[in-house]
Amino acid sequence: MGGREKNVVIAQRVQPGSGRAVLELHDGRTYFLDTTRVVETGIEGNLAKAEKQSLVYMKQEAEELVYNKVIVPRSGEYFVTLCDGSKVWLNADTEFEFPVNFSETIREVRLKGEAYFQVAKDCQKPFIVKSGEYQLQVYGTEFNLNTYHTDRIEAVLVKGSIGFRANAGCKEIVLQPEQLGIANTGNGKTEVLDVDVYPYIAWKNKDMVFVNERLESIMEKIERWYDVNVFFQNERLKDLRFYGDMKRYSDIREILAYLE
Repeated sequence: MGGREKNVVIAQRVQPGSGRAVLELHDGRTYFLDTTRVVETGIEGNLAKAEKQSLVYMKQEAEELVYNKVIVPRSGEYFVTLCDGSKVWLNADTEFEFPVNFSETIREVRLKGEAYFQVAKDCQKPFIVKSGEYQLQVYGTEFNLNTYHTDRIEAVLVKGSIGFRANAGCKEIVLQPEQLGIANTGNGKTEVLDVDVYPYIAWKNKDMVFVNERLESIMEKIERWYDVNVFFQNERLKDLRFYGDMKRYSDIREILAYLE
């Protein structure tokens, strides 16, 4: 970026993401969630409703534990309400797997990508998010979990309390509001920092915020949201740092012009 070098090449008109996803049932059937409809869940008589870029599950009695998966592509985002009322915002390039109905003892979901959670309180059933060997247990309500890089998982707590384990052999680390927990799932090392949480959750509010962020990290977000591939002709530019506050639905040319 910048100077006389041209380091990002856009070959065609690029549009920002939109609310779209694919629902995959446990038996392999799929639904494209781009229109209002009622969809099956894989349990007889149990239905979910797709409306306004969101999928809502209703709590019903079911003996079997059946998982559904919502797959959000690059340049997509989606919103899911689970059967217990918990709300989950899914970022681009994310897979979220969850039971149609939770068991009587635990609420467990699986994440690959990034999601913002607003968990419904249930003192009888702990809420657990798994990503590979990484496990996060919810004691409070709202947090963001980023698992795009499986060896560096980031959890940011907005409200309440959460505890996480980098892998099965690690002790639990408990976060307080306005803290960032960084876990290396390979060696189990963790780091806890006091942070301004908004840059980490801005995507959920349709914003794109950078605070002293490396250009390489910024470009990874742009790749996922605009579904483009970015190449650096000069590797040293990856370490340039930027501050910025832009709308997530901005034209990509506005963002690139700002970075230049």
